[in-house]
Amino acid sequence: MTKGPKAVAVGAAIRSARKQKGLPMQAIATALETTVVAVGNWERGENLPSTENLLKVAEFLGVDAAALGRGEVAPRDNSPRNDAEIVTANFHPEVGPMDVPVLGSAVGGEDGDFSLNGQATDRARRPPGISNLTNVFAIHILSTSMVPRYDPGELLYCGGRAPIPGDHVLIEMHPEEGETAGKAYVKKLVARTKTELVCEQYNPPKTVTFSVYSLKNMWRIIPQRELLGF
Repeated sequence: MTKGPKAVAVGAAIRSARKQKGLPMQAIATALETTVVAVGNWERGENLPSTENLLKVAEFLGVDAAALGRGEVAPRDNSPRNDAEIVTANFHPEVGPMDVPVLGSAVGGEDGDFSLNGQATDRARRPPGISNLTNVFAIHILSTSMVPRYDPGELLYCGGRAPIPGDHVLIEMHPEEGETAGKAYVKKLVARTKTELVCEQYNPPKTVTFSVYSLKNMWRIIPQRELLGF
């Protein structure tokens, strides 16, 4: 099923319920014996989960399945809830064209989040907040190093203005000798000197540095609020 208001509403409710439990997307994927990419597609509203999977998600997250199917988050015991838990009431999102290239990537080693080959393997929906940007692309994060900010399988949009300290960034290094694709990393940019990038990762928490002489590209990861036009 193609992306539409109902899929977006249900996806937002699943994401809200999951975040309330403090769980990564991987937890749902493991419980339902599916992939993180599939869960990510549900949460972004790219498609609707089957009725069977919707029931399983509701059971796993401890929420009412009927409400979840309406794009609401309600406890299974039907106890009173405040309006803030109705996360998608009267929500009619703008649906943009499928024209943002999704760059291909491959899982890297322990010292790299992934390898970026630069090939467009798919097209992603253009959110309303970047309707006029031309220099943007998307990529699926493969590492757990930025959990809980970004989950494995989550689709990130990159581009727009140049990165500054405080931004989350996608860093691409030049290929090493004998390699065709450079290693790539998703981190938070802390500072940039003449010789290195100082970055932060969340899982495990630590500071990571990269030589600017090995740097090929660095792109800003566009925050969700900007993607939605806020």
